[in-house]
Order: sequence, then structure tokens, then C-alpha cells
Amino acid sequence: MGTIGCKCALYDPKGVCISQYNKEYPLIYTGSFVEQDAHLWWTLVCEGIKSVTEQAGVHEITALSISTQGISFVPVDACGNTLGHAISWLDERSVDEARELEECFGRKKIYQITGKPTHPCYTFPKLVWLKKHRKALFNRTCKFLLPLDFLNYRLTGRAVTDYTMAGGTMLYDIAGKRWSPELLDYIELSPVKLPEVACMGSKVGNILPDIAKSLGINAASVILGGQDQKLAAIGAGIAEGVCTVSFGTSTAVSVLENDFCQTSKLPQFRLNDTHFISEGVVPTSGAALKWLASVAFGGKSYNEMNDLAKTSCKGAKGVKIFPDFTGNARIEGLTLSTTQGDMVYALYEGVCRGIRDCLNSQTVKLVVFGGGSKSDIWCSILADITGCTVCACDSPETASRGAARLASGMEIPCESFGRVFSV
Repeated sequence: MGTIGCKCALYDPKGVCISQYNKEYPLIYTGSFVEQDAHLWWTLVCEGIKSVTEQAGVHEITALSISTQGISFVPVDACGNTLGHAISWLDERSVDEARELEECFGRKKIYQITGKPTHPCYTFPKLVWLKKHRKALFNRTCKFLLPLDFLNYRLTGRAVTDYTMAGGTMLYDIAGKRWSPELLDYIELSPVKLPEVACMGSKVGNILPDIAKSLGINAASVILGGQDQKLAAIGAGIAEGVCTVSFGTSTAVSVLENDFCQTSKLPQFRLNDTHFISEGVVPTSGAALKWLASVAFGGKSYNEMNDLAKTSCKGAKGVKIFPDFTGNARIEGLTLSTTQGDMVYALYEGVCRGIRDCLNSQTVKLVVFGGGSKSDIWCSILADITGCTVCACDSPETASRGAARLASGMEIPCESFGRVFSV
């Protein structure tokens, strides 16, 4: 269940995907607010399960697990009925509240508890906003549920989330594995108003009999999944020394860590009972390429951009592009001899430098997936700049494979690699 779409995949015991479903759904914009209809989350999950089982003619399911967008949340009553729209992670209505929390606790302390820099995208500032501006709704809410635990509740009657989802709220003590009492006290919120938290891969329960009947399947086990980027990392084979790179509109870089580093500058999540993940982001990687192709170059295709890059060389003849198009992008080293190929090559190098800055000293291999992974020259540049072997996944659907690996007890293999690039 992603930000703008629901995907469902059915795997056999050997890890072969035998049927798929994919349907987009809208974000709801009201002024500067960004929301979603949580009813639609549930409707499309049910539709997706019916679709993949009917396509395959399979109705005996061993287990099911869910990968979802993080940080978004929906208020529900005692029966699990929604009391309003879900507030999206893209919503930044709580800029003032994020500043208020930073002034109250200090940026360093919030990071030491939650592994997160203070930011209005997280759940905690939005809950502060909700208590200020929608107090009746805040008080009436029985539970504030994230997409994962909302769907688990609908399937099994038990609202359970995992460490990676809880870690995205800026309310979770990732070292202590609990909702932070100090942060909850600030908004006088009882932990019973939040979901249970458990380790991904543990059993949530069985699909409720009436729900299973409506879906046309048996009452299969529901195994706890997690946040989509983390499950994509699992599907791609993250391990010690193996980093995963989601090469899309923005680029997420996931690095496995043995310990929580309180001095890191990157957001950190607890992955399971033994490991953490540092998550770096290059905010506008694919988006920057799209801008260069459409705005600067008049509508070139991505294949044409790759062909242009091949006409340049390492260092892009002195051109450097810093591709943060959230307001900090810049281009240096332009001369009258600069070509379009130099510009594309410089953009590719700029994104790869951003990825390199997210790695730790133990990283020796990068597993890449998403749109950027289709570009051989971009992958080659990434190998050169990072000094790591770069492996491009055959399939872009790594998050669903990560969920399937959890559902199977990790018996399903990771994604296979179609292309490998070395320094």
C-alpha cells in the first residue's frame, strides 16, 4: 500500500510471482493539507487479494504480509471506523509544531530518542497540530493508526505495527523499543491510543473468518510486515556490507547497522531485534533528470539522455550538478564548450555523490532497483564513484518480494540480479 497506489502479488513457494494487481488512488488536497481516504486503502487491498487469487485460480493461501507507506495516520473509533481522512506523510501543516517541539526538547534529544531529525512530515508534530486545531476529534479518537496496523486490524482484529513503521512517527524510542513516555506526556497521549509494536516477521493472527469468506480465501496467517522502503531493502537482499538503493523520483539509500548511532546525521530506524537501518535520501534524483530532459532539453526520452551521457566522460569536463531541486540545486563549471552530454553525465555524477555520502565504511556492494537502475551508464558511474560493486535487480517490485519473504519465513529468495557493474 504505497503513497499513490496499491499493489498485490501472489508468490509460489519457490518465489515465483504468479499473479499481480496494481491500481492507483488519489491524494486529497485541501489548501495546503494532503490527506487520503483510508476506506480506499482497505477497499483496494480487498480488491487486490481477490484479483491475484482469481487470476491464479488459487484460494488456499499459506500466509499474507503487508508493505505500506510510513508516517501517514488515520484516527479511528472503538470499532475501528475512521473518524476522518488519513493525514498523509506528504502533509506539512505542522511546520510551527515541529519548531515548537524542537524548541521544547532540543533537536539532539529528539534524535537520541527517535533517531529522527525534527521535521513536520513526521506523525508527532501532526498530532500536536491535531490537538490544537481539532481538539474534539483528537479527544474522540480511540486509536491513531498507521497504514500497516490499520490494515492488520481490518484483517485480523488486532492493530499491530512494526518497529520500522513506529520509528517513522518521531514518537518511538528505537533503542528502548517502546513509545516514548516523555514525548507522549507532552501531548497527554496514552500509549493505548497507539498500535501495539512488534518485530516484523512475527505473527499478527489469522484473517478473520468473515473477511476470508468475503475474499474467497481460507483464513490464512497474517505475518507482520513493515514500511515499504525497509521491505524493499529486504526483498533486494540488504545485509552487512550490502546496501540497497531505491533509484526513483527520489533515491532512498538503506544501510544495515549493528547499533543505533546517536551522532549520525541520517534518519535511523530499528529494523528488527538485532539491527538498525540508516536511511539517506537524495531528494530529487529521477525528478532532476526529468527536469533536465523536459525543461532544459525540450522533451528528450530517458534512453536519449543515456545516449547523451555516453558522449561525455568521467568528471563531465569540469561540470558539476548538485541535484537537490527542493530549492538547493546548482550547476557549476559551465563553459561555451559544455555539451548536453556533459550536463547529463554531471547530473548522474551528482546523484551518485549523494548516494556515496549515505554509505558506511563497510559497504562493498550496492543493490539498486527502480527507474535509475535501468540505465547501464548510471550504474557504471555509481560503481566508479562509490568504489562498490553495483547489482541491478531484475524486477522493480522489491517491496512485495520483501513482504513475501516475511510471509514465507524468509524461504523465498531475494531478487535476482540481471546486470552487475564493477569499478
